[in-house]
Amino acid sequence: MAENVLHELAQKTFLSDWCYLNPKLAGKEICDLLVVFDDIVIIWQIKDLKLDKFGKYKVSEVEKNIRQLSGAKRQLFGIGKPIQLQNPRRGKELFNPANIQDVFLISVLFGECEEHHSLIDNIKTNAVHVFTREFTEVILNELDTISDFADYLRNKESFLMKQVDILINGGEEELLAFYLLNDRSFQRMEGIDLAVLDEGAWQMLQEKREYKAKKLADRISYCWDSIIDRAHEAGTAEYEIIARELARSSRFKRRCLGQAFYDAHVRAHQSNKPQLRRLVPDEGITYCFLFQETSGSREMRKMTLEKMCFVARGLYPNNKKVIGIATEKLIEPTCSYDFLLVDIPQWNDKMQNEMETIQRECEIFIDVTPTHFRAYEYPQLRETPNN
Repeated sequence: MAENVLHELAQKTFLSDWCYLNPKLAGKEICDLLVVFDDIVIIWQIKDLKLDKFGKYKVSEVEKNIRQLSGAKRQLFGIGKPIQLQNPRRGKELFNPANIQDVFLISVLFGECEEHHSLIDNIKTNAVHVFTREFTEVILNELDTISDFADYLRNKESFLMKQVDILINGGEEELLAFYLLNDRSFQRMEGIDLAVLDEGAWQMLQEKREYKAKKLADRISYCWDSIIDRAHEAGTAEYEIIARELARSSRFKRRCLGQAFYDAHVRAHQSNKPQLRRLVPDEGITYCFLFQETSGSREMRKMTLEKMCFVARGLYPNNKKVIGIATEKLIEPTCSYDFLLVDIPQWNDKMQNEMETIQRECEIFIDVTPTHFRAYEYPQLRETPNN
């Protein structure tokens, strides 16, 4: 079924804990797929259509899909009835519309593709993104984090709602290529009456050395994805909150975090010391990594991680959140993970004194040697001189 294909793609991008297939209200299906992540909702409706003899979709079928999306949004946000969501990993939970800031509607038209179709339609006050099957596969593989995907939808809506006429010779992947090639922005096309995108931009992007280097560099980022997945395995509300914090990062930031975690783990594996600690401050959040020998107890590891995170909160007072991740020192096929979230919005003198005592007595992050590095989403490649 078309919706199962979409669900498999979406699980890869948004992870299974935030994907809900065929949610229902009073026994009736609301939409084909609902993604709920933090304060973002993405409503998907899929239609498997055939072209007529003129190479067109039946207009009434396309419009029906869009109306169903509008109805789904109304059921989720306008009726006020409790809606119970469920997926295999999270079990049952109530949808809370008060938590949502951004809502995106996506109509996916499976089957053969029209030569030309609208990129975005409007119904009432709702903007509806119209994807083909081919573009759905492209975008969910290219922008495969909730942050990157939602940013594209947000920018696309803002740009196309400005009444700019745009002609694309090809599919929406040509527009996506323009977006990526221009620092994830449509600003270059603002202020013009007609924009024309020729076919081939997406192919050209994929053939660029910088793009290939990016894809190669991104491989380590999926180490971070596996850590997010491990955080879910505890199956508790506490761990779901930690997983959401970890999953907010873009693909590029996941690359940097994954590289930092991997480098620290390799160093711990090669070290003769019983444990290795690593501190990674980021914008608004600090990460603490702990790698410890298996001879130590799991409870002691958790206590050490807790102290590390508290010390880190005091060392970087502008970062109100600290996430701790602990695992075994040796890199082996199987390992255990512990996670901790410290969220202290207000830091006071009493906490600072307590933190300094723990830091001194436990010798945690006393002599921190900062290491700075510069990373590029599209790595700068040196030109190979001709022989």
